[in-house]
Amino acid sequence: MFPTAEVRWFSCGRIPPPVEAWFHQGTGSVDREPGRVDHYLQLTHADDLGIKLREDRIEIKQRVDQPQLVPFHERVAGLVERYHKWSFVLSEPDSALARATAVAGSWIPVRKERQLRRYRVADDGRVIPLTASASPHRGCELELSRVEVSGETWWTLAFEAFGEPSTLRADLLAVARYVLASDGSPALPARDSHGYAAWLSRIMQEEGG
Repeated sequence: MFPTAEVRWFSCGRIPPPVEAWFHQGTGSVDREPGRVDHYLQLTHADDLGIKLREDRIEIKQRVDQPQLVPFHERVAGLVERYHKWSFVLSEPDSALARATAVAGSWIPVRKERQLRRYRVADDGRVIPLTASASPHRGCELELSRVEVSGETWWTLAFEAFGEPSTLRADLLAVARYVLASDGSPALPARDSHGYAAWLSRIMQEEGG
């Protein structure tokens, strides 16, 4: 089991150039992951649970308490959520994916092109930008991604803290406030703040009328 704390926003359309430029400024480095397609199990009215097929594994993500609305500054507010994650390697990933995608309407394909920055949080609370290859035991990732679902393009920005459960929320807040204090940070309203499960549930409800 892997505990995390996360705040995420979604916006329809391509990543605005000013947001891309802001994401790439500052010290540290950016990790660009190869594009991939994750398949999410369609769960009706379930915004606290996500199940997805990702490459050679199945991943389960369960929210463990109620989201908390946090104002980061006058132009940014979002729902901070705590999750438990589990990941299981599939013995026959190609066969599992073929069976899942053959059942129309049960699994939702989401194409992702992710960029990541990593930060370490020191014991005294200092936020330290890292290189993309660093793997701290305690810290937070900043993610900027282009996603495609049901023929539409979206972009999403998220902070995800990892480490000891007792420090997750404090580390997320420290890194988010450190990053969002930089020049050119985007406006991120609370109405756009959702986890993946809630976002996909809303899209499927809208498509269903």
